[in-house]
Amino acid sequence: MKQSILILALSALGLPAIAQCDPNAHNWNGAPFGVSPDPQMGEQFESAVLNVPYSDVIYVKAPTSAADIDETLPAFVMIDSLRLEDVLLDNGNSFVSLNTIGLFLECNNNGDSPNPCVFLPGNAYCGDIFGTPTVAGSFPVKISVTGFIDFFGSQAIPYEFEGYTLVVNGTIAVVEATAPQSLLVAQNSPNPASDMTTIQYDLAVPAEVEISVVNLVGAQVYSRKMLGKKGTNSFRLDTSGLESGVYLYCVSAGEKKFTRRMLVQH
Repeated sequence: MKQSILILALSALGLPAIAQCDPNAHNWNGAPFGVSPDPQMGEQFESAVLNVPYSDVIYVKAPTSAADIDETLPAFVMIDSLRLEDVLLDNGNSFVSLNTIGLFLECNNNGDSPNPCVFLPGNAYCGDIFGTPTVAGSFPVKISVTGFIDFFGSQAIPYEFEGYTLVVNGTIAVVEATAPQSLLVAQNSPNPASDMTTIQYDLAVPAEVEISVVNLVGAQVYSRKMLGKKGTNSFRLDTSGLESGVYLYCVSAGEKKFTRRMLVQH
């Protein structure tokens, strides 16, 4: 997907550009279709902080049968395509776009369609949520999609994935805004991880970065140093060799250090 126009537009508005997500970074474990994060699996969007750059990733595997999104339709009716419409949040009065609180959605369909948010059946794709939250609160969220089928004529079937909550903390922002953020680290995705997970971190300036992983008894199971570029960096961590359980991963650059918890589940 060409994103140069979007990046220029965001720069003109003073908004941070995000690295394009990787559709292959999520392991679907054989599931025919779905969305991650999945509230039914205990997954939620990462919490945000008011006036602090934020990023998270939605992974989508498009279904092939129309019955997967409308049980009244026969299973033999196939889906032509699926369009990720928006991530909507409840502002207390109605569901509105993420844009109303300073967040944006950018899709990646590997160039399979001119519209980057149009997904082909049976394939895996993703979308970046990014920006700088301008409103604090705990917002109910739903993911809106439309499935397109040809069944006695062309039909568009709306569908919504619900059960999400996006928390934008306001009190933490007062503390963190007192000093420039030279290193910001997002929660790994997917989490739980199976064979592969992605760790995203942002640097104010290029720097040497070390990523290490320890288990809950403090034994280091992984360590790697690399040169991080200014802006958003993505690192894919191979977790296939780790036993199922809880781990802590640490991202450090200079005197800055962030530690987060990661669940490995095979």
